[in-house]
Amino acid sequence: MSTEQTVLEVEAAEITRSFLEDLQKLSYYSGEPIAAVYAYSLLRKMRDMLDRCIGDPYTEVVMALHDALAYQNYWIDYTKNQYQGAYELFLSLVNRKKLSDAEVEDAILALDDLGFNIMPFEVQLNDNIQEYEQDSEQDI
Repeated sequence: MSTEQTVLEVEAAEITRSFLEDLQKLSYYSGEPIAAVYAYSLLRKMRDMLDRCIGDPYTEVVMALHDALAYQNYWIDYTKNQYQGAYELFLSLVNRKKLSDAEVEDAILALDDLGFNIMPFEVQLNDNIQEYEQDSEQDI
């Protein structure tokens, strides 16, 4: 493992620790107007993590939660229990030195089990396939 890779892993874990307080406060204040302050802070720190630690295993899990919260401001719809579950999940992750691919997958699925929409972006493949087939037939 290179020094740069070790630094990135440590930095990602530290950034994750830095937003745990926001996540905990969001859990406490969910459904109240003050929750917007903590949601904004949390989302900002998550984007900062992506900018600084792209490709890090922690970043993958963080961005799954980010997408669930940021897409169409869904952070407003999640409950105190969901935020508390996410807080506990990330608290358990930052105490590990390194995350394996299986642990990343399990953590993302745990977010899904908590009710976070980890894939909020719609993709309509059927329409695209039909258009591609029609274009291909016209080329022949």
